[in-house]
Amino acid sequence: MKKKWVVTQKLKTKTAIALKEYSSQVLGMLASSIYFNPPNHVPFAPSLATALSNNDALHDALSSVNGGIIKTNAVRLAKEAVENDLDLLGMFVQIIANQPANKTIGDVIIHDAGMEFKKTVQTKPRVFAVINNPVQQSSVIARAVNAGKRSAYEWQYKKANESVYTVAQITLQASYTFRNLVSGTRYHFRVKTITAKGTVNMSNELELVVL
Repeated sequence: MKKKWVVTQKLKTKTAIALKEYSSQVLGMLASSIYFNPPNHVPFAPSLATALSNNDALHDALSSVNGGIIKTNAVRLAKEAVENDLDLLGMFVQIIANQPANKTIGDVIIHDAGMEFKKTVQTKPRVFAVINNPVQQSSVIARAVNAGKRSAYEWQYKKANESVYTVAQITLQASYTFRNLVSGTRYHFRVKTITAKGTVNMSNELELVVL
């Protein structure tokens, strides 16, 4: 299975003071890291200069001698700006970590930006394929590829000029051979997959002229 590096920062759980300190650390590490120099410089807003300015604004809001609702609102707005900056920078770091040349050191790249990561599994797309049977005319082999754990497969077909599908067979295997079809006729095929919990998914519909 293919792995994908995912940056995690948990920004919403940080207090304004903790966010300011975290932002200062991240911005400093991004500026000095070899992984984020050209051509891997920050390609979208915020620039590091903008992020530094917003971080300074959060520091000023926290340090303000004003009290009450004025200070509360100033801190809230500045905190939101810093969170937004870090979200975007996290996306940028994640892109760099997942570049083909970098995937084996994605954890190093993310840590070099002062961020944390989690690894996720990318599920492959489900594929339904039908092909003419190479050893028997008037037959078609159907396969459900990467369908996951299923308890049953319901194989369906119809001629192109028909409106209703016919159920050919229900199997426990992820492949089935449609037999006794009419050579030279265009058919539509699909498979309904059923999980042990009763969840039903219908595949895409594929069209084929039977040999």
